[in-house]
Amino acid sequence: MNNEMNNNINHNEQNHDFLLLQQQGLIDAQNVNHELLSSAQSEARSPWFISLFFGMSGILASLFFIGFLALLLDNTGLLDSTLAVFIIGGILSVIGGFLFYNARIRHSPFWNSLAFAITLAGQGYIAYALLASEIAEPLNIMLLLLVQLLMTVAIPNFIYRLLSATLALSCLFYLLNYYHLSEISLGLLALITSVTHLQRYTLAAFIPTKWRMNALEIMSAMGYASAYVLLSVSVYFIAAEYGNSFANFNSLDSYGEAFSYNYYLAQGLLTLASLYAAYLILKRYQVKLRSTAGLLISAAIVLLGIMSIYVSGLLATSLIIIIATANSQRVLLGLGVIASVGYIFWYYYQLDTSLLVKSASMLVIGIALLLLRWLLIKGYFAQIKSSANDHQERLS
Repeated sequence: MNNEMNNNINHNEQNHDFLLLQQQGLIDAQNVNHELLSSAQSEARSPWFISLFFGMSGILASLFFIGFLALLLDNTGLLDSTLAVFIIGGILSVIGGFLFYNARIRHSPFWNSLAFAITLAGQGYIAYALLASEIAEPLNIMLLLLVQLLMTVAIPNFIYRLLSATLALSCLFYLLNYYHLSEISLGLLALITSVTHLQRYTLAAFIPTKWRMNALEIMSAMGYASAYVLLSVSVYFIAAEYGNSFANFNSLDSYGEAFSYNYYLAQGLLTLASLYAAYLILKRYQVKLRSTAGLLISAAIVLLGIMSIYVSGLLATSLIIIIATANSQRVLLGLGVIASVGYIFWYYYQLDTSLLVKSASMLVIGIALLLLRWLLIKGYFAQIKSSANDHQERLS
């Protein structure tokens, strides 16, 4: 009897999952492969730390594989030819992609790890061929960006897509910096993060059903990669501002012109992207941005945007934390919290102003945010509670 009860519970859960997939348009109710659904349900998704472990081991294995091939090909003279190195990288990438598809069919961790190492080694050879060649800059960076975008779409592995998308977005940031458009980088990365995390199901509805699950996985990898690059870019500007660690700041560029970075424009674009993310989140709960709650939330975002001019990364980390909380993504939430603590620590212990002034500014910011929170709870959530009570009284 207990077995029958468990079977009924599992059957009800499967029907519930089936209905959710059908509502999202991810499966067709008339042409359902029940065996494929059962196989997908029987395969539990690996925890994030297991995937991270396989990713790190794959990176280490690819480095050994690159060194092994370099020793074999050293005496042949192939490594001296850019075209030959590029072809070797392309062949390794094709072999790795084939192994990835084979690993997905067989559900084999061994084939998956082997494919990861071979594909990553192939991309290493391609990157070396493009960056160490006579191809003029920034054309080589553009080609590397296109290759990484292609691999992000083609390779059916989340960890590899995450790494490839991270490299592609890093190339995009380099190109923006090269063309003196660094102010756009924060806002653009924040917009990509918001769209891929908060609108991926809306965008997936325009994709044919056959490719929809693959597109969702690509957008998920792109979302995590854009969040990581967004936080890393904030570190870039902090280091450039205080340590002058990059030659583009306070120096001459390749055209002989002084490089300048407009913090007000950059934080303004980041604030607009954050307001758009707030609009998407409020839209889930049918709350308008011009309502009382929407205006209070917008005021808090604008306040964080103003303070981010002086505390680099504050608004970016707040955006990551809000998106992670809205989507219940614990890994992204942990990344945002750790980055936020690090940025505040960095700001507080910089010696540009006294600690007393910084303590007072942080106290004012905290009081202002807590006041906005109190007004939001008192003005908005109290109205929701009263309307819910009135509705319950009418029903009774």
